[in-house]
Amino acid sequence: MVIAIIGVLIALLLPAVQAAREAARRMQCTNNQKQIVLAMHNYHDVQQSFPWGARGTINSTWAVQVLPFIEKNQIFTEYDFNVIYISNTILQRLVVSTYTCPSDGNQNIRGTATIRIHNYVACMGREGIYYPYGTPRNPPNDDRNGLIDGVVFGRESQYRAMFHISSISGSVAAYPLVTTFADITDGTSNTVALSETIQGGSTNDTRGLIWLGTSCYFTTNQTPNTMVADIEANAAAESNHIRHPLTPMSTSSTDGDGYYMRISARSWHVGGVNAGLADGSIRFIPDQINLDIWRAAGSTNGGEIYSLH
Repeated sequence: MVIAIIGVLIALLLPAVQAAREAARRMQCTNNQKQIVLAMHNYHDVQQSFPWGARGTINSTWAVQVLPFIEKNQIFTEYDFNVIYISNTILQRLVVSTYTCPSDGNQNIRGTATIRIHNYVACMGREGIYYPYGTPRNPPNDDRNGLIDGVVFGRESQYRAMFHISSISGSVAAYPLVTTFADITDGTSNTVALSETIQGGSTNDTRGLIWLGTSCYFTTNQTPNTMVADIEANAAAESNHIRHPLTPMSTSSTDGDGYYMRISARSWHVGGVNAGLADGSIRFIPDQINLDIWRAAGSTNGGEIYSLH
């Protein structure tokens, strides 16, 4: 009888213990994002702009740029900006706890690859990446005209993103478009700078590979943890997480001369994701957030009437 009572008590306590542990993990995730967003602010103080999203697709991302501001200056000084990310030996088996959400069970493992994956991604607009191939831009390799929605290579948009990916010419990365506080005309408290992604967990699922330009970002095109599948470059037809479906990219999609990529904010937290705003604050964004509000938060200059508060 006593054993039965103890068993019932344990059964009642376990969910409470698990909930308490997840609450602690979510708080640590919040603290991690706070450090990153403040590091971006400190970067702005020094460089007079926020870091670029990515210089080309394979040369360097925001995650490298802010390393000195999260007490990882030694890693930054050893990073070779003249080679592609996978050739940077400093990244091999490197795990940065500040870039890792403790709620993600994969914990930096991505198949057999030596480059570890993480969780925090920069906001690159409310749309998606359109990556043209075979069609030169005019002017080529120049994303500084302010008309491009951050991640859109070669398609003009009325919306400017917080972070951007530059186009590349051969192995030489172009000058990426960067954002300043003055560019955030929607208000820093209504503009998302950072959120979460899940760790892909296999060689073909590059989500969480924040050192790679096509994986270091998310967009607000869909609400957090949406059941609309992510679309990646070079993704195989697989679905590693039931909650987070993945579909392969199609080389025949979007205007016929390129491919389209879209990665949504995702986490293993119950009911939503943490997101860092441009003002340095961290908000928990519920899965059920109004899509118009979420999309508005993805641009810096949309002039929308919506507010995150």
